[in-house]
Amino acid sequence: MTERKLIDVLTEVCENVKHDGNGFLWLTHVGHWRAPQVIAVFNTEQEKQRALSNGWDMDFINRVNIALASIKSIPAGIYFDSEEACKKASSGNWERHLSNVKHVH
Repeated sequence: MTERKLIDVLTEVCENVKHDGNGFLWLTHVGHWRAPQVIAVFNTEQEKQRALSNGWDMDFINRVNIALASIKSIPAGIYFDSEEACKKASSGNWERHLSNVKHVH
């Protein structure tokens, strides 16, 4: 039930920020619902870097923190990645790509 709540609140964040028009595509999480690592995925590395340099990440992190607090969860980390990076590093295999979130910038 609590994993379901985590998915619900993260889906809401995702749908709200998708419309920012900056290349953000989707988000996911790994780890336990009480301390998940949240990963925001952009289409390209260039779009990711542009969004981060424009401060988009601060609003995103704030939204994630508020959403997780609503279910008594605290993120273990919030990371940013791209479809482009996954294709280069892991041949597009997201399961393998996310198995080591330390690589995510």
